[in-house]
Amino acid sequence: MDWSTSYAAGSSSHGGVDSSDSDSSTDTDGRYRLSRSVLDNAKPLERASSPPKQSRHYSISSARKPGDLLNAHTPTRREFTRSRSPAPHILNGAVQHTRSRSPAVRARKRVARAPVHALPARIAWSLRIPCSRLQVAFAMDTTLAVEAAVLLGALGAAAGKLTEANLIGMEAEVDAWLPIEMLLVVLAASVYIVWIHTSISRVSDTSATLDTIPERADSPRPPNERRAAPSLQKLPSYSHSTAARERQALVFMTVPKNYRDAPDDGIVTGLVLGPLISAALFYNALTDPRVLPGWHIEPPMTLPASSASPAEALIRSRATAIDLGTLCSAALLLQVGASAAFEARFRKTHHVPDGERGSVPRSEMRKAGYYVAFVFSSTLALLAVRIAFPLFGIGIWTRLSLLEIASLATFFQFSLYIAVRLAHHALTLGELTTIAFGATALFCELAHLTLARLLPGATPFLRTFRLPTPLLTFQIAMVPGSLLTGFLLSPLLALSRHIARQPLRRLKNPLEKERQRKWMAFGFYVGTVMVVFGLIGSWARWILGARDPWLWALRSILDGPRAWTRPALLAYWGALGSLSVAGWNRQLARSHRLRLRPVNTPGVPPGSAGTGTNETPQSEPSSPAPASGNEAERPIVTTPLSMANLPTSTAFAFPDISGLPSVSAASSEWLDAADRRVPTLGLNGRRKFFHLLAVLMFVPGVAVDPAFTHLAISAAFALFAFAEFARYFALWPVGAAVHVFVSEFLDAKDMGAAVLSHFYLLTGCGCAIWFEAPSPLLAYTGILTVGVGDAIASIYGKRFGRIRWTAGTPKTVEGSLAFTLSVAAFAGLLYVCGVVPKFSAARYIGAIALGSVLEGVSGQNDNVVLPVYVWSLLALCDV
Repeated sequence: MDWSTSYAAGSSSHGGVDSSDSDSSTDTDGRYRLSRSVLDNAKPLERASSPPKQSRHYSISSARKPGDLLNAHTPTRREFTRSRSPAPHILNGAVQHTRSRSPAVRARKRVARAPVHALPARIAWSLRIPCSRLQVAFAMDTTLAVEAAVLLGALGAAAGKLTEANLIGMEAEVDAWLPIEMLLVVLAASVYIVWIHTSISRVSDTSATLDTIPERADSPRPPNERRAAPSLQKLPSYSHSTAARERQALVFMTVPKNYRDAPDDGIVTGLVLGPLISAALFYNALTDPRVLPGWHIEPPMTLPASSASPAEALIRSRATAIDLGTLCSAALLLQVGASAAFEARFRKTHHVPDGERGSVPRSEMRKAGYYVAFVFSSTLALLAVRIAFPLFGIGIWTRLSLLEIASLATFFQFSLYIAVRLAHHALTLGELTTIAFGATALFCELAHLTLARLLPGATPFLRTFRLPTPLLTFQIAMVPGSLLTGFLLSPLLALSRHIARQPLRRLKNPLEKERQRKWMAFGFYVGTVMVVFGLIGSWARWILGARDPWLWALRSILDGPRAWTRPALLAYWGALGSLSVAGWNRQLARSHRLRLRPVNTPGVPPGSAGTGTNETPQSEPSSPAPASGNEAERPIVTTPLSMANLPTSTAFAFPDISGLPSVSAASSEWLDAADRRVPTLGLNGRRKFFHLLAVLMFVPGVAVDPAFTHLAISAAFALFAFAEFARYFALWPVGAAVHVFVSEFLDAKDMGAAVLSHFYLLTGCGCAIWFEAPSPLLAYTGILTVGVGDAIASIYGKRFGRIRWTAGTPKTVEGSLAFTLSVAAFAGLLYVCGVVPKFSAARYIGAIALGSVLEGVSGQNDNVVLPVYVWSLLALCDV
């Protein structure tokens, strides 16, 4: 495989193919060959009422007269037409004999149904201010409005739940400010939405209202070009119009092309999810103070001088998480507001093309310098606000010290910029903010664990958002540790990618390319061993109290509910993973072989021109056939020199058995014939297979041993990180194989530099387990929403969906109903099997229904947003 072509763009080109297209192309290959041969020999339709139209496409024969065409001896190009009636096929100066049309050509056309939409595409109104020439206009996509209502309503309900909760053992004057922080986020997000979609303009008395002004088209068409019927058009991929790009929320010093194309930028998701998750964690710890019931893990670590129990310390720590969530939302608002303000100021004095950002310089060094200066300025502003709050009797962010405010705000903002630069065109702002918030929470837990070991008396309790068990230590070591390894070894990774992208024709010594790639890969592997066993392993040993982390991991395999439980789980997971990877390798190899293998035509010997092989015939197919039947005038076809072609001087000759198939060739043909009868999955089916695989792997793990499943998912995340390093940076020898395998499962959301779908799927299934809720039902939330609900909604909606939510989304109401019913049915099945205790079916179905609405209208990645949103609703609903 030539890495110079595979890694030139940073990602595969297979991701843009829609699943419906791939399914239809596979099913219609045979019909296409049949209809093509029929159309070439069909009789042209005669139009007596009107003269034939001349094609608008260029043609060599369009300027010739019919008489000249019949007397021509040189081959000419036939006129191209888009009509179902083919042009006359003229061969060798004579018109071919006509034939009756095949029934396949005259087949009845199916009339596509007009699309039905449950909601209007836009919400728009205009208001003329009395006694003035000012007009206020509001226009907003319905999907964005519904998404904002669902998210902001959930955060407002969480604030109400915290107001009603009995906050035992905590200061009343401070606790009253927790719901106020969340309501301020709701207010700020609502004001931003109204401001960004509202315009005030000065109009004359004769001007039209907003409803009568036609909206500017995204791509103007010539007036003589007709647009196809909406029901027959393929749904367009998400792309921003000029107006949407101008009001798109962006991180400071970034441009729209840094983000993934989506119907909305995800600003509401980024503002709401952090405080919502923190509030759900806090409320769950208040209402259910049990410490990991049924988890086979050692007790959580406590400080010697601390009088707080692990449950009390967890409650106070999760109250700090709410402050962290609102702090990140405030920093995001500063980023978005500064980006919009700088762009508006720049446009006053400069002309900027539509859809571009003129305030962002071209130089990467200048952009980085401006961003660093802004981060420190915004951090100082947040520190000043934190200092001013107690002076005015405001209890917001009081649990965070000044050092924590400075460090967490700085880390969060740098995480935004680094992630959007590395994962170019792979994330929306909502997904980016959610990932940055999770990284900041892990950084906070890492800092407090390290500080508790350095200065045990510096804090009254161990402030971590999960219980400080070895599971938390290993998760911090594996998840951020894998990313830290790539960051420390980034020079070797960058060199490996640079060498792999160099074309062989530009190198003085092409043989050196492979040797250099091997040396880069060897250096990365050695460096990884040193970082993992040296830096990360030493930190884990120190946190575990001088216990070796590798020996602890080996001993924990036998420390399950029973001695054979965890080895059996490892064997089960290994068997499922190996069989799925091996099966998909064979499936993909079969698809490529059947795609490249020619179709043998009866009566045509293999290897001839009629079989479609790559051999080029020696005769000229475009030359006219000779008029006479003389043998000397026949075209001479040369064949390769072989023993079978040599003349024999005797009458006896050995029989030619070269055409008979051998045993291996016959077996291969039988296998290929059997493979052709096996249906191949389209892109959507291939992707949803891994959702099913996640359900088969994680449901038994959570039911038998949730603690070991928690550890295994963290280890799988680290393994995925190193696999992505190998794929993107072309590490020898596994980079090519991983790249080819992953490229077969990419869709339009994986068109960025980094492929993140497998990370999203793993994190979506594991987030509910990582949150460590005492309720067993909550532990299955991610697996059910992503593995069951999302997969069934996609398959059922594509097959039976008729009512779309709006005109701008392909998701259907039937798919959302299938999502709700499938998740509720699977949860009921878990209850019947005795895996989960009794729960409120009405509250559970209501929370799942709200999640299905968010899945139907949101443009964010479902595997990132949906599991944490549904888990938060279930935790707040006391199911």
